[in-house]
Amino acid sequence: MFTSEWGRKTFIKIMLFSWLGILLPWFSFGPQETGYWWGFYGFQYVMIQMFLLGLFCNLVPEKENIKRSFPVFIEICLFTFPLAYIWQLMTWHTLCITGEISLSIGLRTAYPQFWIAFFLTFIPIFAYPALRRWKKEYQ
Repeated sequence: MFTSEWGRKTFIKIMLFSWLGILLPWFSFGPQETGYWWGFYGFQYVMIQMFLLGLFCNLVPEKENIKRSFPVFIEICLFTFPLAYIWQLMTWHTLCITGEISLSIGLRTAYPQFWIAFFLTFIPIFAYPALRRWKKEYQ
């Protein structure tokens, strides 16, 4: 899967760095009235992807078919993170209050930290293909 141990460890560090955005405040109508909305309310949406990415990055498959399919599974998992963030943007409060999906409310109430966390999810997507082929001995 990875051509070097350095590439695998670097990719895991990049993934962990990109998940730090989960700890930032994302949405609120007014901090004085409702308090800050800390972290990713939909953590359960990405918990499975986090587990699968950790599993796929640490396993070394024996069969050729599985070796070719692991990178596809990793890319699919990586692409689901931004989708989960977009879903959270559209539904962060409206499903439990109005029962509707409203992107405009999410855009009006999103803090800049949400956008920082959203763009951090793209770093592993672009880093994975490069690190997978990078041949450097780990020191």
